[in-house]
Amino acid sequence: MKILILSCNTGGGHNSAAKAIKEALEEKHQICDIMDVLAFGGQKASDLVCDAYIEMVKKTPKLFGEIYKMGSKLGQLTQSNGKLRSPVYLVNKLYSDALKEYINVNHYDAVICVHIFAAEAMTSLKKHYKTTVPFYFVATDYYCSPMLEETTPNAIFIAHKDSLFTYINHGIDKKLIVPTGIPVSKKFLKKKDKAEVRKHFGLKPEDQVYLLMSGSMGFGDLIDTTRYIFENGNEKTRVIAITGNNKDLYKELKTTFSEEERLILVGFTDKVSDYMDASDVLLTKPGGLSSTEALAKGIAIVHTAPIPGCESENVQFFTEHHISVCARESEDAGRLAVSLMKDEFLRSQILAAQDNYRCQNSAMQIADFVTGTR
Repeated sequence: MKILILSCNTGGGHNSAAKAIKEALEEKHQICDIMDVLAFGGQKASDLVCDAYIEMVKKTPKLFGEIYKMGSKLGQLTQSNGKLRSPVYLVNKLYSDALKEYINVNHYDAVICVHIFAAEAMTSLKKHYKTTVPFYFVATDYYCSPMLEETTPNAIFIAHKDSLFTYINHGIDKKLIVPTGIPVSKKFLKKKDKAEVRKHFGLKPEDQVYLLMSGSMGFGDLIDTTRYIFENGNEKTRVIAITGNNKDLYKELKTTFSEEERLILVGFTDKVSDYMDASDVLLTKPGGLSSTEALAKGIAIVHTAPIPGCESENVQFFTEHHISVCARESEDAGRLAVSLMKDEFLRSQILAAQDNYRCQNSAMQIADFVTGTR
């Protein structure tokens, strides 16, 4: 088969999911390409939308949360009124001609959408061009995406069977839903020997290692969290801070803790899996992909303050299932992390709960379904 995966650059999670699925498909000897769906409307348009999204989330998260809520209500309204369509659908409909041409010229047998924009565009193709190429939607968060109910995928791959009720509440046909889990790269499915990984990073076996992650775009305030950990830690305390693409945050941490030898500062890296293996406690923003990578890996998680919307819902899923603890303020994150480091029993309880809610090899489950080999 030849399969097209449509992603979007609004954060690194969607692209990570796309790469994980491609990895699984290629392991099955399938031909697979990944494309930014917004680029079919022109690269400038894609850059404009993604930059606007990132700026809104960083500078006005409450506004983003309100828009998310409105989108959720609007999606349900469009479903109840078959003639009504959301602005999200209408915008993504604009480049459907270019997308249709690309699919036809390259003779794709199926399309996998890891972003709602892509699902809206494929729905337009199905409606207006009567395209028969099957398309599938992959959830990258733990509850139902706004506007998903106005799309028409052949199947919807969701994060967990316990998330099923949110899709049904949005009026989505249960027959379409397949609880595979969120796809992550296979490198997160295995743990390396902690002592060996620590040696590679210059850490000692007895060190108490905190891993701080702010997402690929470097969201969040790590300064207060890092300061609290150092002030309430000891000589064995080590903090690995990964700032992603946020160069300003990297510089601020480097300047603020210029004399702190216990800090290991990392920019954008493809070694997140190894850093998780080396660490005892993880502090991360509650993105669907980063949280699922941590869940797959098996590490005690402190979720930092969520961006209103999908991240709030991710936190709700994780805390209700006792597979993470959540802080609402940066200093609270440090306090929770230090407490978790000292409480070996609580860490073991979180890890035991994670064993019950970890989906197995989600990317391969999706690949098997799409190729009809499951």
